[in-house]
Amino acid sequence: MLPDLASLVALQQLDTAAEAARRRLSELPGAEEAILGQVASAQAAVDEAKSRVAANAHDRRELEKQVAAVDARLSKFDSHKAAVKTNHEYTALLHEIATAKAEKDALEEQILVLMDAGDGIAAEVKAAEAALSAVRKQGDVTRAALAAERTALDGEVTRLSSEKAAAAAGVKPAALAHYEQLLKQRRLIAVAAIVGEMCTACHVRLRPAVTQRVRRNVEIITCDSCKRILYFPETPTAAATEAQVESQEQSQ
Repeated sequence: MLPDLASLVALQQLDTAAEAARRRLSELPGAEEAILGQVASAQAAVDEAKSRVAANAHDRRELEKQVAAVDARLSKFDSHKAAVKTNHEYTALLHEIATAKAEKDALEEQILVLMDAGDGIAAEVKAAEAALSAVRKQGDVTRAALAAERTALDGEVTRLSSEKAAAAAGVKPAALAHYEQLLKQRRLIAVAAIVGEMCTACHVRLRPAVTQRVRRNVEIITCDSCKRILYFPETPTAAATEAQVESQEQSQ
């Protein structure tokens, strides 16, 4: 393979690997935000359950105050019994007592309902707190893994940048400038392999004459469609792929 072409292929591989690392680095903050979102959601579930516990307790206290008020009324009714002089007054007093007792019974029934509900909500609080603890622990593990991955990726980007600088030093200035320009213009893909008669970057079929020139790998050839630098990968895998593509083309 033409030395400059081989160098450009190597540069493309380094740039592609570096871009993959940078892309993953850009995804890490989002992954960390997702962890924070999970913790916040679990915390919100705990807070909501606790607020219902507080509301339940408040409602019970209010009902208990009402029961106490009814008890005070009943106490007054009992103290008035001795002062009753007529059957009519006594009947009226008994009616008031019965009404107050019925009211108290209804209030106490509501308190029992709230107590049962409170037990259920307390269980929900425990479950929500356990879920929050699990989410936090998993979040800590995941954040540690992300931090380690970030360190590794930063090192990888640095290594690839150094290797690119070393590889670029052996490329002719004009070829290197052309490569860098294509890299900016063509979504970080300046060099593309061909498979069969197809440019793997833009997926446009090349003219047979161009294909033959590219396969020799002895000159810088660009794709008529996307203008990227083309090369033929000289590997056993590439040869097998090439044979498969040619077989498919012949069968069509």
